Amino acid sequence: MQDNLEIILCGGQTFSWTKEEDCYSAVLNGKVWRIKEFSDIKDEYLKNYFDLDFDYVSVREELKAKDEYLKEAIEQFPSLRILKQEPFIAMISFILSQNNNIKRIKLIYDKLSKNYGTEIEEGYYSFPTASQLKDVSVEDFNAMGTGFRSRYLVDAINKVEILEEIPTLSYEEAKERLMSIVGIGPKVADCILLFGFHRLEAFPLDVWMKKVMNTYYKGKDVSYFGSYPALAQQYLFSWIREKETN
Repeated sequence: MQDNLEIILCGGQTFSWTKEEDCYSAVLNGKVWRIKEFSDIKDEYLKNYFDLDFDYVSVREELKAKDEYLKEAIEQFPSLRILKQEPFIAMISFILSQNNNIKRIKLIYDKLSKNYGTEIEEGYYSFPTASQLKDVSVEDFNAMGTGFRSRYLVDAINKVEILEEIPTLSYEEAKERLMSIVGIGPKVADCILLFGFHRLEAFPLDVWMKKVMNTYYKGKDVSYFGSYPALAQQYLFSWIREKETN
C-alpha cells in the first residue's frame, strides 16, 4: 500500500503541490495550505478540493469486482481520489503536460507562479490568473521553458471564456469545444474535463494508459469500466506507472 496523499498530490493530476520536509504545501484560493495527512483536511475549501463527500468506497468495490488488475490497483492505492481543481489551472497545467514529465511540468508551473502570480507568503506564489497572463507573449513563455507549447498557451489564454461554457455542455460537446483551442487534443481535453470540471466520464489516454489498454484490456473500450471510467483510469494509471518505474 502506497502513501496515497503523495500519489494524489505528486502523481500527475495536479502540479500545485510541493513535497516539503514535513508536509505538502500549495497556494490555492489565495492561501498557503500545508497538510501532512488526510486528517489535516478540515477546511471546507479543501474538503471540496479533495472531494471528500463523494462515495469512493462504493465505486472502488464496483471496480474491484471487474478484474484482477483493477483489484490490485485499488488495493495498492486505496485512498486515491480525483481532485477538484480550478479549470484555468487545469487547462494550463495539461497544455504544459504534452510530451513532458511530472518533474519538468512542476518546474515550469512554479516558474510561471513566481514570475506572474501573486506572492501570498514569502516564497509562496499563487498560480497566475488569465488576466495576469493576458499580455504574456510567445517569447515570454519561451523564456519560462514552455517550448512548442508557448503558442498553445497564448491561444488558450485568449480563449479563456470557453471555460465558462463547459459546465453547460454535454461531455462530447465540452471536449469538442476545448479542442477548438490550438494544441488541445483528445487527451489534454479529457484531462481538463476530469481535473478541472470533475467530469467522471472522461478517460484520458496518455502513453501509460495506452499501454494498459493494449496489454490488459485488448478489445475493450471505456464502456467496460461502467459509470465512472475516470476513477478506473486514475487507479490503473497510478498502478502501471508504479509497476513500470520501480
